[in-house]
Amino acid sequence: MHISIRASDTDRAPAAASRPRSRPDALARWARRDRPAAAAAAFLVLLVLVALVGPAVTRSTYDREDLDALFQPPSAVHWLGTDQFGRDLLTRVLYGARISLSVGGAAVVGESLVGLAWGTVAGFHGGAVDQALMRIVDLLIGFPTILLAILVTGIFGPSLANIVIALVLTAWPATARTIRSEVVSIRQREYVDGARAAGASVPRILWRHVVPNVAHLLIVRATLDVSFLVLAEATLSFIGIGVQPPRPSWGQMIYESFQYLRSHPALLVIPASALSLTVISFNVVGEALGALLDPRCRRGGA
Repeated sequence: MHISIRASDTDRAPAAASRPRSRPDALARWARRDRPAAAAAAFLVLLVLVALVGPAVTRSTYDREDLDALFQPPSAVHWLGTDQFGRDLLTRVLYGARISLSVGGAAVVGESLVGLAWGTVAGFHGGAVDQALMRIVDLLIGFPTILLAILVTGIFGPSLANIVIALVLTAWPATARTIRSEVVSIRQREYVDGARAAGASVPRILWRHVVPNVAHLLIVRATLDVSFLVLAEATLSFIGIGVQPPRPSWGQMIYESFQYLRSHPALLVIPASALSLTVISFNVVGEALGALLDPRCRRGGA
């Protein structure tokens, strides 16, 4: 039987295929569809840029004191004014952003790697291995996270490296539990059975078939965890066992400005606002990434 195909049909298909969606167009559609997430992402990008280059632009250092310029209002020289020691407030806020983002970024990388490895091994092997590994996770999750961070920094000292280690110890168990739950489901899929039947080793199965399928969860979890880690670092600095003076931290700046709250509220409001906006922005972007990367959401929106 001869099947005729109209020329218009054959011409139409290549024309449709020849117009792929460009990334800028897709990004613009996403920004219009989720404006809060787009605004939060823009704020975070701007924050990273000003944290990197801002202190050089202000032409000041975070520890430069000027006793003749205490509590100065905003001016052309000091855009946000000065603090109780005559230090440029904008410079200290930007250095504080650099420290918070550096500590939060390093900690989220560490806890993501540990949580991914732990949760993948536990979920894939199951049985006694799963039981033993997850009991350790339950024990750590049951311990108050801030108290654990205080314990680590109190014992080993408040250096940046110890702060990062403390934050990794507080965050990785929750990531491991999330990854483990997804791996338990993935290990029962047909492509995993097929890889086993083809003689693939366990490391190869994990690397080629399991880890790529939990990547979206790891990305979303990491984005949400950055907000917690930045806030935890600020909390440690606020109580005096985090970043030590004269190096600025948002939490430390908030603590130092409490006694001037009535006379000079800007000293507290500015770092507190920077911390709040950063935490909220990471949460908003994390939620948006969860909806964007979840395969079920993509299928539902198709």
